Formats: sequence, C-alpha cells, structure tokens
Amino acid sequence: MKTWQMIKLGLILAIYTIVGCVGLAFVYNSTSKTIAARQASDLQSALREVFPNATSFTPADNVKSSSSAVTFQSAYTAQGPSGLLGMAVQVEGSSYGGATVLLVGVSTNGTITGVKVMENKDTPGLGANAANPSYYVDKATKTTFPGQFTGKKVTDPFVVKKDVIPITSATITSRSIASLVQFTGKAIMTALGSGSSSQTPVPAVPPTTAERPAAKPVTSTVKGVDILETTVTTSGANVISATAKAKAPSYDGFATVQVTVSADGTITNAQVLEITDSQGLPVLAPDFAQQFIGKKTSAALTVGSDITAVTGATFSSRGTAQLIKATADALFMALSGGGL
Repeated sequence: MKTWQMIKLGLILAIYTIVGCVGLAFVYNSTSKTIAARQASDLQSALREVFPNATSFTPADNVKSSSSAVTFQSAYTAQGPSGLLGMAVQVEGSSYGGATVLLVGVSTNGTITGVKVMENKDTPGLGANAANPSYYVDKATKTTFPGQFTGKKVTDPFVVKKDVIPITSATITSRSIASLVQFTGKAIMTALGSGSSSQTPVPAVPPTTAERPAAKPVTSTVKGVDILETTVTTSGANVISATAKAKAPSYDGFATVQVTVSADGTITNAQVLEITDSQGLPVLAPDFAQQFIGKKTSAALTVGSDITAVTGATFSSRGTAQLIKATADALFMALSGGGL
C-alpha cells in the first residue's frame, strides 16, 4: 500500500473516531441529566412518603456518621404547618449483596415516621424483597419489611426475630437494614439535639462473612444433571452455605437453575434461570421456584405432593423440580463431606 493511501485511511479512521466520541459524549450528557432528574424526583417522592404531613423539606448538613462503613448521602429537615416535624436522611451501608441505600425519617420525639428502600442489590426473591412493595412480613395487616419500622422508637432494640420481623430466608439482609435504620435514627436524634452525643456503630454485615468459589467440584449422582459452577459462603473458618448453577434435560428441552443450600440442609434460595421447553415458559415465574425455599433436602420435593405444578406446564414443572432437588442433594452431600 502506498504511503498516501495509508495517510488517507488514517485520516478517515481519525474522523470516524472523533465523530464517534462526540456522539458518545452527547448521549452521555443527555442521559446523565435524565438520570439525575429521575433520581431527584424519586428522592422527593420518598421524602413525601416518610413525612406525608410535611409542607416543605430543607437540606441540612448537621447529621454526622460515626462509622466509616455508613455514609449519610443527604439530609433534610421536614417542616409542617406548625413547625419542625423531624428529619430525613438518605443513608448508604452494606448489606448481603452490596450497598443498600435507605431514606429514614424520624420525628422530633424520636419516632420513626417511615423507611424507604431506595437501592438494594441483595438476592432476587430473598433479600431483594426488602424493596418489594408487594412482599409482606405480616400478610394480615399487609405490612412490608420497611413498613414495620414506622412508629418504632429509635431507642427500641431493633433485634431481628424479636421486635423486627425478618424477610424469609434473608436474615443477613434483615439484620443489615434494621441496624442501618437504628444507627441513622440515633444520628438524627443527635442532630435534632434530643439524643445522645455518641453513636455505637453497628456493623451491617458480619465482617467475616464472605463468598468464594468452591475448593472442589460438586457433582450429582442423578444422570443428566450437570453442576456448572459452585460457590460457598463462609463465616470465619466455617462454610455456612453453598450455591450452584445446574443444567439438565427437561420435557423437550433443558432447564438451568440456581440453588443455595445451608449447612443444615435447608434450601435458602432457588431460581429457574432458563428453560427451553416448548410449553415451559411459565416455570420461569418466581412463584414456582419459591416453593422450594425453606424446605429440607431430606424432603421428596415431588410435584403433586410437596410442590405444585405450574398450570399448563406439568411436565416442565416435574423436570425442573427434579433438577432443583438433585442440585440441592448434591450440595448438601458436598457440605456434609467437608472440604468445600
């Protein structure tokens, strides 16, 4: 290729690159403004939710966190027709799956006026139910997990399974959020001049809890079941649970699931990730897999007795149930044998 041709191609490539960069910058600028506007709107809606009687909100900068693990992103005083109602703080702390962001409102008398989960990265169908408005810890009163904090005093114990109802199979998430609400509530009372000048930081997640790949492969004794990958959750030197993705033939295709089993043989999570059966699409609905959560691996877990089939997809339900059962059995056997 001649020199002038190389120069020409180089110039053309440079022009395309510049145009692409300009385009990306334009898209980013437009998108970032839209996202910022949406976040501001969501925050205003959340503020009105935790302080429904407020007439205005004013930014505040006098709320301080005494823990490096807890960040107060923003704070607002809530004003009503007769004066100061209290304060709301947007707080970020750790939970099972990563950062969790809450908006916590506290009245001047130390009562929590509301808690709104703004962001949560915990396991779908388990810890993520903290932000699910249709998940109730008390079905009779239709009380959501964050909704139960409304009306509590910041001086209450905030102990899961005592004065805090946990999310089913998501104890770590429940403890994390409860601790974060209490910590933020005490900080707000300090800022309002009605609380102690010191806070006792409560770690949102036990610092020794960690997740890592399994030290050895996990296999199933059931023909056709392929364990794709396995991870374990540890607390200190102890393995407390194991999670695996597995794939196996189903009715006229195949199914892929993800299952978590605790060291005592309890299924703490089950999800259908994929199913290619011609009539199997309804099995992907979370309600089917959630039937397995809380059950022991020692149970038969058969469709028709322990598990209800999805209407119109009985054969796919059976195949997927058998895969979840086989995966759970393999995990519990590996946990019992040690060395994971």
